[in-house]
Amino acid sequence: MPRTDWRRPPLAPLEEGIRRIRMTVAYDGQHYNGWQRQTNGIGISERIEQEIQNMIGEKVKLVGSGRTDSGVHAFGQVCHFDTFNQRIDGKVFAIALNRMLPSDIRILESREVDGTFHSRYTAMGRKYRYYIKLEKEMTPFDVKQVAKVRKFSDIDLLNAYAVYIQGTHDFTTFTAKGDKSLSRWRDIYESYWAYEVDRFGSKVLTYTISGNAFLYKMIRSLVGSMLEFAEKGFDASVFKEVLESHDRKRAGRTAPPWGLYFYAISYDSEEYGWFEEQKHE
Repeated sequence: MPRTDWRRPPLAPLEEGIRRIRMTVAYDGQHYNGWQRQTNGIGISERIEQEIQNMIGEKVKLVGSGRTDSGVHAFGQVCHFDTFNQRIDGKVFAIALNRMLPSDIRILESREVDGTFHSRYTAMGRKYRYYIKLEKEMTPFDVKQVAKVRKFSDIDLLNAYAVYIQGTHDFTTFTAKGDKSLSRWRDIYESYWAYEVDRFGSKVLTYTISGNAFLYKMIRSLVGSMLEFAEKGFDASVFKEVLESHDRKRAGRTAPPWGLYFYAISYDSEEYGWFEEQKHE
C-alpha cells in the first residue's frame, strides 16, 4: 500500500518548555509481560518510566516504535518521552538510567530531538529476526534466548515459503485472536531464512522479516507455520494458498516468543524507498 494510505495522524509541534528525548533500548523480555504497561505483570516501558521518574522527579509516558509480546526480546526498540526537565543533557539519560535499571534492560542511546520526530509515527520500517538452534547444541546461555528444534528443516523449502510473504498482503491467516488493527494489510520488504554461526560455534537458523508494521503474533505465526509446513514437506504453493485464504484455522503452530527479537527500526525514508517506487511502476 502507498505510504499515503498509512493513516498516520499529523504531528503537533512541541509546546513551549517541553523537550523530547529519543532512546534506543535493548532488553531480555523473558521476565516481562511485553513492552506495554500491563495489568497482570510489569511491562518494559513501565519499568523504564519508573526509573525516569526517580531520576527527574517527573512522571513521563514512553511512546514505543512498536510493541513486543511477553517473552519477546529487543535489540533496537526505539522510544521517546516528553519532559519539562531542562537541566539534563539528552545524552546523559542513557548513562544515568543504565545505572538504575536492571541488567536485562539497557539504554543503548539517548538524545534530544525536536517535534518532527515521533518514535511510532515517523517510522518507515521495522525489522525482526527469529533465531533457532538444534536441541542437542543448546547451552545454558541459550535458554529462552533462542528457540530449539530437533533438526533443521530444508532451508530451500523455507525460503520458497518466505518469498510469498514479500509484498503487500492481507495477513488475516497469520493474525492471532485479539488483534485490534483496522486493516490487516501490511507491506513486507524482506522475508528470508539463512544460516549463521553463534558465539559458541553452533549453527543457527535465522529468519529475517522487515515491513511497515506487523499484526498481533503475526511473525511468530509465520515462523511456526513455515517450520511445520516444511516438516510435513508441503509444497510452496500450499503455503501461498494458505496465506491467500485469509483463514486463521489453516495456519500452523505459533512459534515460542523467546526466539524473536525486535532487531531494528528505520526512520530513513530512502531505505525502503525502492518498495514504494515498485508500487507505482
